Order: sequence, then C-alpha cells, then structure tokens
Amino acid sequence: MDNKKRNETILKLTCELLEKMNFEVEKAFVEDMDGEESQAMVGITVSNPAGLIGFRGRNLAAIQFVLSLIIRSQIGEGIRVLLDVNNYRSEQKVRLEGMVKNLAEKVLATGKEVSMANMSSYERRLCHMVLAEIEGVTSESEGEGEERHIVIKKC
Repeated sequence: MDNKKRNETILKLTCELLEKMNFEVEKAFVEDMDGEESQAMVGITVSNPAGLIGFRGRNLAAIQFVLSLIIRSQIGEGIRVLLDVNNYRSEQKVRLEGMVKNLAEKVLATGKEVSMANMSSYERRLCHMVLAEIEGVTSESEGEGEERHIVIKKC
C-alpha cells in the first residue's frame, strides 16, 4: 500500500474511533514522521481536548495504543502512530526541552545527579535526545514499567 492511501486509511480509522468515543473531530491530518515509512503522526483538533489527553497524557497514550492496534489489523503492517491532540505533543516537547535544559544546568553547577519524574517512553526519548546535545552531562533511564524515569548525571 502506498503512503498516500495508507495515510488516508489511518485518518479514516482515527476519526471513526474518536466519533465512537463521542468526540467530534474539527480538523485532522496525517503526516509521515522523519521520513520513516513505518511511522505516522496523526494531528487532530477537538473542542474539548482534556478528556482525550487525560492526566499527564495517559488517556492520549492509551488511545494511541488502541489506535495502533486497529490500524495494524486493518492495514496489515506495523506502523508506529503518534497521536497529537490540539498540539499537546508539540507543546509538551517544548516544555520538556526547557525543563531538561534547566535540570542539566543544575547538574553542571552542583555536580549532583537529578532524578526526573516518571515518564512515558516517548517523553523519555525526547529528554534523552535533548540531553545528548548538552556537553558535560549524561542521562540514563532507571526503574521498571510506570516507575521508569530519567537520571541526569555529570560526566
């Protein structure tokens, strides 16, 4: 299946799922992520995003997981889907980048390691990418399951 047809199917399945959950989609689009054929970002706008996003994005992660399963069963191939509701992911990325940079400065100034709050794999990945570009600090994930978090250390 070519990418255009695949993305149309992803968009249709996303809108159908959200309509079944009683969310009216105002705007929606699908785009390939970083040129990766096996990844797609679905951006939607709804009038009441809080119910879809949930506390710290937990509802969003669960819906994204269910959506990925639906898409995999319909398309027949594994596609990593990232669901962004009302630009939550974009804003989250900016917030995390700022927080990580401030914590890295703190680690560099004090020499003491800092443990961050528990995060999803998506959030940890964003943080690790930012920290990899900051000279003098290193990061690693610790903990298991929902307790997994990042520790920033001076190197």
